[in-house]
Amino acid sequence: MSELLDFSGRSVWFNVTLFAAAAAIVWIAGTRMVRLVDRLADRTGMGKGFAGMLLLGGIVSLTEISTVSTAAFTGSPLLALNNLLGSESINLFLLAAVDPLTGREALTSFIAKPAMLFQGTMGIVLLAFTALAMAVGDVLVFGVGLWSSALFLLCLGALWMSARYEHRKVWTVQDQTEKPGDESGDDGGPDRDKHRQESLGPLCLKLTALAGVILLAGLFLSLTGDALAEQTGLGASFVGFLLVGISTSLPELSTITAALRMKRHEMAVGDILGSNVFNLLLVFLTDVLYVGGPVLNQVGRFEIVASLLAIVMTGILLLGLLERRDKTVLGMGYDSAAMLAVFLGGVAILYGFGG
Repeated sequence: MSELLDFSGRSVWFNVTLFAAAAAIVWIAGTRMVRLVDRLADRTGMGKGFAGMLLLGGIVSLTEISTVSTAAFTGSPLLALNNLLGSESINLFLLAAVDPLTGREALTSFIAKPAMLFQGTMGIVLLAFTALAMAVGDVLVFGVGLWSSALFLLCLGALWMSARYEHRKVWTVQDQTEKPGDESGDDGGPDRDKHRQESLGPLCLKLTALAGVILLAGLFLSLTGDALAEQTGLGASFVGFLLVGISTSLPELSTITAALRMKRHEMAVGDILGSNVFNLLLVFLTDVLYVGGPVLNQVGRFEIVASLLAIVMTGILLLGLLERRDKTVLGMGYDSAAMLAVFLGGVAILYGFGG
């Protein structure tokens, strides 16, 4: 079975074709999944931001499960951790890159709900906790790292607290003005009423089926991306790591692009913030499957700096959500442009560590 999943022995063109086919499947499935999640949120009364965080973020993170499980089980803990920590900043980079799809106004100017700020703040806390754990070192307790176990519980707590916070009326934006397609000021009209009357069972079945498609296609994206990095001579460099990281983040790219085209801005941001929480949750899975001691003890400066890079980029996103400025540069908000610049600078620093 392991030989069938080893694509390094196949030709480069075979892997390129399979990679492209899997990417197309993920893109189509992700686009349809956004529509289903939007309808499910209307049917259940779930907020768009939390629906993006819990459902979209959780489902698109299924790709990382197969990647990190294989890497940890085969004795490559750094590959697993680098994939998870790399996806943290790559996801934010993709969110900034698709900002121009919102039109003449910045993406963050459409969002006026405190739930997004809460989710982003929780993301920073979790990333800081992860960086602290890697800097201090971990100890085994019942065969699993104590810090990774605590991180797992914190991630579950963050999801639980986000669900409760979604329906609390803590504050509102005083200068909020309705914008076309701003879900925070739009009641949804006849479509939302129709969605509320839709049967919940078929919706869940369709969503489960699409999740299975994304999981399977995402697995082939990861395997062929890893093989291509090795076959093209990039596997030993940071460029190879970046290629694999972007390939496993393609599901996020498809879902946030579809969400922005549907003018579901909160769902797009929630998707990325949720995906980042689920990625950190998978550190515990990596620790469980790796038998060489606490997985967080295998890291170095590279992984710590990767966590700090994601913290800085999340902080910039939060500043954009607080400012809510309409002004743009190069078709995107100032915050998105800053995230792109910070990401590129961070990649240069990380390449110096791991190149």
